[in-house]
Amino acid sequence: LEDAANPMRPAQSDLVNILSSLEAHWHVLEAEVVEIGSDIEHCKLCSKKYGDWFDSPLQFLQELQRTKKEKMKEILVAMESFNNNLQGGRKLVRTLERTAPVAVLHAPAKPVTLLRDPRGRERRAAAGRGCAFTFR
Repeated sequence: LEDAANPMRPAQSDLVNILSSLEAHWHVLEAEVVEIGSDIEHCKLCSKKYGDWFDSPLQFLQELQRTKKEKMKEILVAMESFNNNLQGGRKLVRTLERTAPVAVLHAPAKPVTLLRDPRGRERRAAAGRGCAFTFR
C-alpha cells in the first residue's frame, strides 16, 4: 500500500532494500573470495607436492575467484551509480531552491499545485498523483 502522506515512501523503501541487499551480497562475496584465495594457495602447494593432478582444480578455483570478483565490481558500479544520482539530485535541488524555492504540503484529496506569479497572485494547476507544492 502506498502511504498517502508520503508517496515517496515506497521508492525510499525500495532504495533501502536494494542498497542493503547489495551490501549483504558484497560481504558474502568478499568472504567467499578470501576463502577461495586460501584454497588456491593450498591447491598450489598440493600441485607442487603431488603434480598435475591439482592443475584442473586450481584453474577452477581461479576462475571461480575471478567470477566472484567481477560480481563485486558490478556491485561497486551499482553503488557508485546510486551515489552519483544522489549527488546529482542534491545539486539539482540546491539549484532549484535558489531559483524557485518550494515548500511541500500534505497532499489534499485532489492534489493541486499552487503557483504564485511574479505579482504574488496564486494560480492553480493540476499536480501529479499525491503531490502538491506552493511556490514562493
